[in-house]
Amino acid sequence: MRKNKAIVAVILALSVTCAAAHADQEKVNYKIKRLVSQLYSKQSMMDAQRKLSNCGTEATEYVLPVLGDAGNESARIAALKVLASVADERAEDDVVVLLKDGSPRVRQEAARTLGIIGKKDSSVDALRKLLVSDYSPNVRYNAVNAMARMARQKDEDVFIAVLGDYDPRVRKSAVTALGTLKSKEVVQYLAQMVRDIDPEVRFELVWALGEIKSPDCLQPLVWIVADPVPEIRVMAVEKIGMLKEGDTEGALAEISESLHPEVCSLAIRVLADRGSGKALGIAKEHIDDEYMEVKLASIYAIGKMGTHEDIALLTVLLSAESTKVREAAEEALAELGKSK
Repeated sequence: MRKNKAIVAVILALSVTCAAAHADQEKVNYKIKRLVSQLYSKQSMMDAQRKLSNCGTEATEYVLPVLGDAGNESARIAALKVLASVADERAEDDVVVLLKDGSPRVRQEAARTLGIIGKKDSSVDALRKLLVSDYSPNVRYNAVNAMARMARQKDEDVFIAVLGDYDPRVRKSAVTALGTLKSKEVVQYLAQMVRDIDPEVRFELVWALGEIKSPDCLQPLVWIVADPVPEIRVMAVEKIGMLKEGDTEGALAEISESLHPEVCSLAIRVLADRGSGKALGIAKEHIDDEYMEVKLASIYAIGKMGTHEDIALLTVLLSAESTKVREAAEEALAELGKSK
């Protein structure tokens, strides 16, 4: 009898627990439904969007129907932003449908959302069509960004095609995608971008060529060393120094004659760090350069590559007027002493 009473008590306790859990879930569901309804109000939309994002993937099933409301552009966009925030891949197919939406703002947001939750080849195929056909630059930009994240080798052709897009953001993202794919076959197309009017595109181009690292990358990188933007010039020299194939040392030797001190000095340092036989002679030629950074780079290179015969050359610099030169000479002599 006591045993039966205990069993009944356990069953009752479980029933109460389940009922409480069900009630709690109902409260959550009601809260989500109420927030979804607020996506239709311009006054409450932003707050509802934020709170729905905090609900996580539980919100997905309630938000998805909003995507089908063709009469409310703002609500569809808000719903897409929620789905992107919760990053629920289950919504992928529903979002793809909106790539054909009549509103460019909706297509734009759908493409951005797929860049976060997209995984399927069918999504990439839909983005591909959008990228080459949509008149809105914002849509194309989000489409190419999404495709770049899911970059497939077979999409090289479309990335190459949009290198000529009039929107620099699209061109930049296309360059990023091609660099991510690391295909040697695309270098000839990337080389045509060295004179792109937008510096951000050229900066990304240097990165992409540095990722591909084929011998064909050397020449376009050498061209970029003459870029009007100092940061781009410097990055190009750095990438040349990382190449394993091609006459990189010959290229760096030529670059060391650049009139831009930041380029010349870096080329000298890179040659020294690579242990190039060209470094010592070039460094000696520039030891009295008018630019301090070139002079310091030359001292550094002599310390790395010099011989016992170069001690006298460095010793003279210990009495130089410049503190930087004296310190560099001391370090170079110490390095020379260690290596010899």
